[in-house]
Amino acid sequence: MFEALKNELNLDDVPFIIGGLGDYLGKIGFGFNCTEYDLVNKELLRYANDHNHVYFVTAQGLSANPDGIHLNAVSQRKFGVRYYYAYKKNVITPLKNEEKLLESCINIPYTQNEMKYLAMMDLTMGKCSYEEFITKMKNL
Repeated sequence: MFEALKNELNLDDVPFIIGGLGDYLGKIGFGFNCTEYDLVNKELLRYANDHNHVYFVTAQGLSANPDGIHLNAVSQRKFGVRYYYAYKKNVITPLKNEEKLLESCINIPYTQNEMKYLAMMDLTMGKCSYEEFITKMKNL
């Protein structure tokens, strides 16, 4: 698939960055049955190592949303920093100075869409009533 895309678009020298699957998979929520993530990550890393201009970014140590599949907001920011550094080389372990790089990103206020999502998660997980949910949504 990667080769077909690069060939079709004539993108031989364009960097292609592959993000790994999170090691939180197979543990909670909808991701509970996703236990093959490690095998997939090994194949993605192998592919990156075997091809020019292809880089792998680990999701090791990142955290999921309550759904157990998707990254939470903080982890998305960390993943973004790892992607940035992947232009230089594969990122197969978390970055040593990752927390320092993220200091200005992690403690920013939630966006309105993030607050809506969190309110919906509270409702679906029984952490608030429908009436409380409606009040939260009106206040956003």
